[in-house]
Amino acid sequence: MATFQHRIKALEKELTNSDRKIWGVLAENEKPFLLSMNELSKLSGVSEPSVVRFYRKLGYTSYQELKVALAQEMSADNEASSIYEQISMTDTAEEVFEKVLDQTIAAFQTTKHMINYKALHRVGEIMAEAKRLYFFGQGVSGIIASDAAHKFLRLGMNAIVMTDLHMEAIAASHMNAGDVIFAVSHSGETIGLLNVLQQAKEKGVRIIVITGFAKSSIAHVAEELLVTSSNETDYRSDAMISRIVQLAIIDSLYVISVLRKGKAGIDAVNASRLAVAKLKT
Repeated sequence: MATFQHRIKALEKELTNSDRKIWGVLAENEKPFLLSMNELSKLSGVSEPSVVRFYRKLGYTSYQELKVALAQEMSADNEASSIYEQISMTDTAEEVFEKVLDQTIAAFQTTKHMINYKALHRVGEIMAEAKRLYFFGQGVSGIIASDAAHKFLRLGMNAIVMTDLHMEAIAASHMNAGDVIFAVSHSGETIGLLNVLQQAKEKGVRIIVITGFAKSSIAHVAEELLVTSSNETDYRSDAMISRIVQLAIIDSLYVISVLRKGKAGIDAVNASRLAVAKLKT
């Protein structure tokens, strides 16, 4: 189940001033789960309807559900508490691995409960029907884009990966309706990529974005948006954890596309496997 902290992290850029006041009171209070809605409202300086909108935005169906979640997460014997534990300079290799693994598992669990499954299905179908499928990404995101292109190339699709902004801009200038761009950007704030996507969108290109922040700049140009979630520590960027989650989402999109293509998709995958097998001893 997605924790309160991970829900906050995933939706941080969507929080209003009222939301942040409520969050602040919950974060500072020693036992926030004992506060009534009226008490939380007064301490935050917001109305009770604002509190209702806050917990609903985080995916809780009632104030009681929010209180129970907070109580469970603050329990001393709660195993999930290790998820937020920072890696220290004195940690052993075993401790480092366990903390990294816990953080990664938490990111998977949060994304599982917060991802838009309808959007995931639509994206898989859009990619399966693309005339040309471009994968854009810079830096670490370029590695994710390359992995995605490799998968869809196995489907016999015209899958093209680009990790250089100049090349992406040139390609975008020649795109048209029927082309699809799958853009990877954890921060969603790469200005050059944003400009290229806007240019392509004006030409009727369908834009799919996978990012760590729902309200990032790049998200606003997306026809379809997929958001990952992860928690940041001092020694390990949340982008690193998000990368693993992004790979899982892309694997899912690949399988959805194979199912969408049916027998033709399976035949294409088998042909790709045979081609590679012939290169091995």
